[in-house]
Amino acid sequence: MVGLLELNSVLDNHLSIASQALGFPLDQLKYVLCLILAYPFAFGFTLLPKSPTIKHLVGLAMGLWFGWFTMGPQLIHSFISSTVAYFIMAFFPLGHSHKLVFIWAMGYLSLSHIYRMYTDYMGWTMDFTGPQMLLTLKLTTFAFDYHDGQIQRIKIPHQDMALTKFPSLLEFYGFVYFFCGFLAGPAFNMKEYLEFIDGSIFKEAPKGKMPSPFLPMAKKLGATLLITVGVILNGKYSLYYARDEDFYTHTFLYKAAYLWLGAFLARFPYYFAWTLSEGSCILAGIGFNGYKNGLPQWDRATNCKVIQLETAQNFRAITESWNIRTDRWLKHYIYERVQWGNPVAVTFAISAFWHGFYPGYYLSFMTAALITQHARLIRRNLRSRFVEADGVTPKAGKSIYDLVSILVSSFTLNYTMTPFMLLGWDYSIKAWATVFFVGHVANIIVYTLVTILGAPRQKPVVKSQ
Repeated sequence: MVGLLELNSVLDNHLSIASQALGFPLDQLKYVLCLILAYPFAFGFTLLPKSPTIKHLVGLAMGLWFGWFTMGPQLIHSFISSTVAYFIMAFFPLGHSHKLVFIWAMGYLSLSHIYRMYTDYMGWTMDFTGPQMLLTLKLTTFAFDYHDGQIQRIKIPHQDMALTKFPSLLEFYGFVYFFCGFLAGPAFNMKEYLEFIDGSIFKEAPKGKMPSPFLPMAKKLGATLLITVGVILNGKYSLYYARDEDFYTHTFLYKAAYLWLGAFLARFPYYFAWTLSEGSCILAGIGFNGYKNGLPQWDRATNCKVIQLETAQNFRAITESWNIRTDRWLKHYIYERVQWGNPVAVTFAISAFWHGFYPGYYLSFMTAALITQHARLIRRNLRSRFVEADGVTPKAGKSIYDLVSILVSSFTLNYTMTPFMLLGWDYSIKAWATVFFVGHVANIIVYTLVTILGAPRQKPVVKSQ
């Protein structure tokens, strides 16, 4: 323990010097260093004996060190919240324990968000709340997966993740603190983690051995380098400029263009962390996702699809490409299980609640919920005019429709997510007002017109004999 503290102290001293030289915050530099160190750790992990016990202990130890190095004593929060969740599942009635864990985990996370708002209001320091958000996904999916595996209902959302056996404490803590993904995600399910540890995740591979991960890992590192350009530009054209009164002295076109650009670039720090973390998951092997057309797939740890998101033609494609693991959690553990109210609205509300209590989150997600519901009818009634009755064969003008859809989706996403980054109510409303709430107004006008217009009557396609 003393040696570990000395190591942390030495690293802190060197990183402090680097932080001053680069003008990069120390807390974020430590965070990035751990994401990079995960690569040699991941390679070393593949050389371990096949013993699950050894793998649990090594992965747990590495994750604890990452947590202590980046969070210090705040690491205790992950231990408290996860331990209580484990014993709730172990000793409370099965029919209610998963719901109690959901309440406990979300409640603990909520208090964490409130603490952060109190100690660092509108700030961007790296503390325990980010990993706690990921841990909340882990704990709730674990609880629901075990419940599903024991109840064995006919229809269970995401049944392939159901747990039939309650994990030991070592298995559980290994799952909670496994170093790949602990800081930046993705949040794996317990079954995925256990199958990775015992090697059954590679059962489709020749001789049950992990295929070579080096090429897909190298691709992720290459993508990370490209994304770094966006991270640098984000520092220069930060959306936070919209918090400055000087921003509002510019012309309408400047402000509209800057809000679009700022929201676009604001995604790149997320892309950077997720893609860098994904590469280490691939190298360790937990990113392996079976075979398709005879080729190994390495997308289990994919948390964002940058190109698909930035060229999406509709909001559904956007949500399916951004923060994929959280989207899957919202879909399979919230949306598909909601038995009251409007499932879409409830799901977006839970998503905002999971993120915290800044008004900007709720402005963004409630607007997204409205647009998502409207977009379904808009797409159904408009797209059908540019394809044949089979829904696939394009008509004249389909390429123009696709291009317009991409541009509209990009604008809508950046407009909707502006409050998500600005956080405060006044900042958010003022930013939207300076562009005359064009996203809301345009959505309502188009929805109304398309509703009146209705869907075209399609003639059946007659196939030649």
